[in-house]
Amino acid sequence: MTTKEQVLTILLRHHGEWQSGDQLAQSVGCSRESIWKAINALRKQGHQIESRKNRGYCYLESRNLDAKAIQIYGQRQFTGPLEVVAQTPSTQILAKSFLSHHQPQFAAFFADEQTAGYGRLGRDFYSPAKTGLYFSLVVPNPTNALVNVGLLTTGVAVSVLNVLQQFYPNKNFGLKWVNDIYLDQHKVGGIITEASLELESTSATAFIVGVGLNLTTTDFPRELQARAQAVDPSMSVDRNRLAAALLSALVALSKRYATADFLRAYRAKSLVLGQQVTLQVGDSVVNGVAEDIDEHGGLVVRMLTGERRTFTSGEVIRVGLPV
Repeated sequence: MTTKEQVLTILLRHHGEWQSGDQLAQSVGCSRESIWKAINALRKQGHQIESRKNRGYCYLESRNLDAKAIQIYGQRQFTGPLEVVAQTPSTQILAKSFLSHHQPQFAAFFADEQTAGYGRLGRDFYSPAKTGLYFSLVVPNPTNALVNVGLLTTGVAVSVLNVLQQFYPNKNFGLKWVNDIYLDQHKVGGIITEASLELESTSATAFIVGVGLNLTTTDFPRELQARAQAVDPSMSVDRNRLAAALLSALVALSKRYATADFLRAYRAKSLVLGQQVTLQVGDSVVNGVAEDIDEHGGLVVRMLTGERRTFTSGEVIRVGLPV
């Protein structure tokens, strides 16, 4: 590692603690002048580092996403490629481009801003700079089977919600089937799962999981203001720490999602169970009562006729009163 990377590693591992220039110089094996230069270089990259005479340096947070910081916060347990870009149409596109040139492997792509971010059914996901966390994770699929993709999406939703709960312990997040994260009846995040298909065998060699979170966004377009909001515009969260925690949780989930051990938690956080719902399924609209999430992540609905049907695709477009 370079001197700058070594200094950043030490400061992040002692986040919020003071490290003297002598301590840093001794740990890195360089002069105090080299430490000073490294600190200035890190500040130019957006790292907020406080300095005080006779105390040294204290790491506060970062205004910018930084691949090295994400790796360090994650204790370098994520060993796959990890890329951070300032702007991209969509991190899903970055991930797909990676898969077109590489064998399936864990790889993560973050963007400070998306100009054409999208969710399920191709809907736009508002992704302004600096105020959210937008990323895509390539998840290898060793079985090549597509049967459990519904479990992957629901499992990711629970994992993301759990991490958010750790960073925002006073918030009460909920899940709208199948992939939306809600707070105070407004959408704050979305998840999309796409498959990288082998056309000859119609099997999936990998999945691309996209996550978009509006953390402090306040300037939503008019058409979104009634249904979308930020998690907390007044609370600053270090996005690199959040990114590292999410990566760790999702990689762990990817190795066990077929067990469906998270479905109890998904049901507990569901905003649709026991409610009258309207589903958009292709060109059709379906009405009924959401009764359960089945063992594959499908939504079980009691139709107006009394028939129970399970949906593995579609979107809940309206949630009514409990019955």
